[in-house]
Amino acid sequence: MPDDVLQAALFPYQVNLPYPQVEVQSPNRRYATLISDGYAGRGSEMTAVNQYLVHRYYLEKYPQIYLAYQKIAQVEQIHLQLLGKLIFDLGGRPFLQSCVTNHYWSGMFPDYQCTLEAILKSDIEGELDAISHYKLLICQITNDQIQRLFARIILDEQRHIQILTSFLSDPGKAGPLLNDFTDSGNT
Repeated sequence: MPDDVLQAALFPYQVNLPYPQVEVQSPNRRYATLISDGYAGRGSEMTAVNQYLVHRYYLEKYPQIYLAYQKIAQVEQIHLQLLGKLIFDLGGRPFLQSCVTNHYWSGMFPDYQCTLEAILKSDIEGELDAISHYKLLICQITNDQIQRLFARIILDEQRHIQILTSFLSDPGKAGPLLNDFTDSGNT
């Protein structure tokens, strides 16, 4: 599926902007090591994908939230793929491991919740942690292209917080009208 078709299918669950290209000029294992924590560490994209997919099972009686969780997991998977490719291009190995902590990814990393409010709060917290981690990486990695990629990913994470917060604020409504997010484009 072409990237623009995939992006259209995931809108409004991701920001309607392309992901910046990163052209790695030479290997940089230090950068690959730092990025590996966001790829497969405790609060990583791998954890986010799996946490959203597991939480989705508990949300079938909320069709709009259920759909949102499927789509958000797909956006997180795109982030996972972008980080894995970046690690590889930087000369690292995209193993399911944080080279920062030297621990492999574990099914113990997701925060397993089973009630609507707990699920939403947990996932909002996960998105906030991801944003903090990407901001830290932007400070640690001086490559402008990589920094722009992380800034773009942050926009998606912020969008997810908007969506999840709207579900939390009005669970009876079962979430936002998707039109609430179609006009905000780049927020």
